[in-house]
Amino acid sequence: MANTKYKYNPNTLSYEQVELSVKDKILKVSYYAIVGIVVSFIVTLISFKAIQKSNDSELARANTQLEKDLHDLKIDVEFTNKVLQHLQDTDDNIYRSIYEAEPIPSYKREFGTGGNQKKYDQYKGFSHSELIIEIRKSLEEVQKKMVTQSESYDELKQLVKTKKEMLAAIPSIQPIANKDLTRLASGFGFRMHPIYKIKKMHTGIDFTADRGTDIYATGNGVIEKAGRMSGYGKVVIIDHGFGYKSLYAHCSKHMVKVGQKVKKGEVIALVGNTGVSTGPHVHYEVRKREKSSNGRSTYKPVNPVNYFFNDLSPEEYEKVIEISSRPTQSM
Repeated sequence: MANTKYKYNPNTLSYEQVELSVKDKILKVSYYAIVGIVVSFIVTLISFKAIQKSNDSELARANTQLEKDLHDLKIDVEFTNKVLQHLQDTDDNIYRSIYEAEPIPSYKREFGTGGNQKKYDQYKGFSHSELIIEIRKSLEEVQKKMVTQSESYDELKQLVKTKKEMLAAIPSIQPIANKDLTRLASGFGFRMHPIYKIKKMHTGIDFTADRGTDIYATGNGVIEKAGRMSGYGKVVIIDHGFGYKSLYAHCSKHMVKVGQKVKKGEVIALVGNTGVSTGPHVHYEVRKREKSSNGRSTYKPVNPVNYFFNDLSPEEYEKVIEISSRPTQSM
């Protein structure tokens, strides 16, 4: 309710309501309006200060948290770098040594500090610029190491695959099973020839067995020959790849054809007495590729006894070596 002013009139002996002039009314309205604006400004200013103080506090907390997060990230990157370094050391000193691979050149592993430094300008001007740039450089180093290590593992994976294929292919068992073996008649080296009665180089080992006994492939490979050879009678030759071939002579029957793929332990022929021979047996040779002085590759016979490592116990292996070294005549 508006305040109404009254004035005492001595002539009428009573209080009469005072009427405000237009000027007074304007001044009164202006007064209240100014007071209202001032109060509103004060309230707004107080509110702004409070909000600004709150925002500054939140910003400070956010900045502190950001710095902590950046330091944590830096620690994580450094840890990852150490793990990668360990993988690199293991790769070079163990895995590549096992699979006979050359270590990765240091220039491929090292992270250069030169190059375009302007790319880091975008990180300047912040409160933690130096830390951000340091982390960025560390991340680039980790990325480079990861790419190099990934390529190395791809190479090692292929080496493992090749190594498995090679171990399966290299001749490593006897061509005659122990249960079927009558005796080891003659070993590798100079022996008295049974027909010509002169000492000749015996380029394999003779395994005596009954006619028709199974002869086994001593490693994975492809049949190169299944036919006859002078002096050897019926023969089978297997190309094992990786620089190895094996020969099985004096067979009574071929069980394979040229071009056929065979697995280690697969029957390829039967024991016989064909060619220059004094009794049923298999003459077994291992031939290894060598480069001659003119650069051409040739296959030369090597002692087969050194390739029985997957088929005999240590005791049996020693016995075979001892028997094969005796100066008996070949068959």
